Parts: sequence; C-alpha cells; structure tokens
Amino acid sequence: MNRTLVTKGHGPVTGRDMRSDPFFALQRGINRMFDDLWPDFDMPAVFSSRRFPSIEIRDEDKAVKVIADLPGLDDKDVELDLMDGILTMKGEKKSETSEKTDTGTVSERWYGHFERSVAVGDVDDNAVTATFENGVLTVILPKVERPKDTGHKIPIAAK
Repeated sequence: MNRTLVTKGHGPVTGRDMRSDPFFALQRGINRMFDDLWPDFDMPAVFSSRRFPSIEIRDEDKAVKVIADLPGLDDKDVELDLMDGILTMKGEKKSETSEKTDTGTVSERWYGHFERSVAVGDVDDNAVTATFENGVLTVILPKVERPKDTGHKIPIAAK
C-alpha cells in the first residue's frame, strides 16, 4: 500500500530528478512508516491517496494539459499556483453529518487536505487556463516558444 502524494518525477514534462532529493527520500520513508504502522487505516475514499488526487499529464504540441480527478470537491475547494515551472494543486474538504437516532443524535465530522506539485516546464504563466466540471479539474498551460539556439562561431584572436 503506497500513500505518497509526492510526484515520483517520471514523465516527459518532468524537469527535476526527485529521486536524488533528500526531502523526497524523507517523505518516502515517512509514508512507508505510516503504511507499516496502520496498514488498514481507512480514510474517506475521496482523500485516499490510492485514488486521490489522480492526475494525468499530457505533453501536447503547444501546451501541457494537467487533468485531475477531484470527486466530491467544488472549484472553491481547490487552489492552483504556478511558480518556476511547478504547478501546485491544493485542496481541502470538510464534511459534517448529523443523524437522529432513538438514543440521540449521532454526528460525524472529517477533514481532508491534499497538495500535489507537478513539474510542467517552460509555460506562459499569463496564458494558463483552468476549468472545473463534474469533479474534474483541467489546467491548460501553453508552452513558451523558445528560439532554438543554433550556436555561433567564436573567432579566436592570435597573440
């Protein structure tokens, strides 16, 4: 059972090797420790890292498209940030239910929070769009056209 929410750094749009990052190794170790201590810990399905947040990254010709499945959330529950080619998705959901029974009122509350970052490379920060429909967040990050460096000859002066 793997509960990590840290991106493993695989895929065509990843700009960093997370496997050599000491904080990534620490996060993996902590996740493993919790999995070993509480293997049957049952979180609400919407916040189970086995299913949440499930993301798909598409490196298309002119844009990078990030699609995240966020069931049970609304657009107001999610926050997006883009800094230095890293897209960060944060969200939280609070839920409270009350039910009257023969012996009184039974109340249940839970709170869930997630944060997930994805390296998206060189994109136009000012042209990013995001839509949220039926629990699916779609972020389109247009790529920045960088001129190809064809190189140039450097003259060598004789002394």
